[in-house]
Amino acid sequence: MKQQLSEEMFRPVDKDVARHDEVADAEPSLSFWQDAWRRLKQNKLAMAGFWAIILLIIMSIVGPWINEFTYEQQNLVMKNMGPSAEHWFGTDSFGRDLFTRTWYGARISLFIGITAALIDLIIGVIWGGIAGYYGGKVDEFMMRFCDILYGLPYMLVVVLLMVVLGQGIFTIIIAMTITGWVGMARIVRGEVLRLKEQEYVLASQSLGAKTSRVLFKHLIPNALGPILVTLTLTIPNAIFTEAFLSFLGLGVQAPIASWGTMTNDGLESLRYYPWLLFFPATFISITMLAFNVLGDGLRDALDPRLRK
Repeated sequence: MKQQLSEEMFRPVDKDVARHDEVADAEPSLSFWQDAWRRLKQNKLAMAGFWAIILLIIMSIVGPWINEFTYEQQNLVMKNMGPSAEHWFGTDSFGRDLFTRTWYGARISLFIGITAALIDLIIGVIWGGIAGYYGGKVDEFMMRFCDILYGLPYMLVVVLLMVVLGQGIFTIIIAMTITGWVGMARIVRGEVLRLKEQEYVLASQSLGAKTSRVLFKHLIPNALGPILVTLTLTIPNAIFTEAFLSFLGLGVQAPIASWGTMTNDGLESLRYYPWLLFFPATFISITMLAFNVLGDGLRDALDPRLRK
């Protein structure tokens, strides 16, 4: 027997519309990148590294123009002078102003490091993306080629190419990028292998999207987290490699200054004129530390498992 329904059996639930709107406005929705930036800002050490990098880049641009001296201007009367009101970082054995040369050297070192890292990024993303997307024999061939390059001693290859190709800024960049992109390619390949089976990729393929569109519209953007972290760790490695080559006398040549050449010059006079080594070595250390702590912060900020 069916029960008769009446109005008394139903009671409308009171709705607090104002409270609902208040709760909705209290937690605004954030995109992945907005949330990553918010979490990165909460990491004080990573933000300190970020602002240190910004300051170094700004000073590398404007630093050589702050005082009246040029990076190659010699004055033997003022050679090996300590830091003073006129020469803030002192002078070297040729009487050149170390403040100007330090920031001009920052310009050279940062340019070489960032350019080499960006070239590694481009080659590594394309190579690793193609290998991971196609898989099979294509992946096998491309990654075995990477294994061969990875098996070669990196520094030995760079030094040999510097000897063969000659010395210069662009020679250093070419030598560092010959095998430097292999690590980026492996990271990208692993991410593409993981992402290419996702539903949105299969949907795009079903709709007839071209390989280039699937790769650069769907796969690479979703792998940007590990790519950016790897990039921030590649830059200090490239800067250190340039400094090491210049320290060995295989980098940029006088009168052009870089932190590596200045470190080499300062080491010879460390006992009597320690400021010649102190300033370039300090800025090399600060730069490498800043990029590494920023990379660690980005790794945590871009990790979706840590998202709250």
